[in-house]
Amino acid sequence: MNVLLKSSKIYLQMVNLFTTYPVLYHIMLGIILTITLNNCASTSITGEKEVHYPLIDTRLKIHKYKENIQWMIFPKHNTKLTQYCSVHFEWEDITPIYRKINEEMKWVYRVKKNKKSFK
Repeated sequence: MNVLLKSSKIYLQMVNLFTTYPVLYHIMLGIILTITLNNCASTSITGEKEVHYPLIDTRLKIHKYKENIQWMIFPKHNTKLTQYCSVHFEWEDITPIYRKINEEMKWVYRVKKNKKSFK
């Protein structure tokens, strides 16, 4: 009886050894291939690389948009602009503020999450 238990334990250890390592090998291979084949650069439908312009808001957070917000002219009747942020993956409202910084008047931008954003 004791010999039978020892042989069954050895058998189970061998089965576990030969079934676990190939599965782990294939999982690791899949993860490595996914990481290496997934390009981090965003491209458009035509395959061209998209340019995303950075913007630092009043809370010193970095945002990236397809349009250069710092060179846009905001209309006086609607000073809020809604753009899609490629860092946070959500729609954000951008409001320019003309403020005194280090004895100079400069434009700074307040960025808030849009109310209609689904996140």
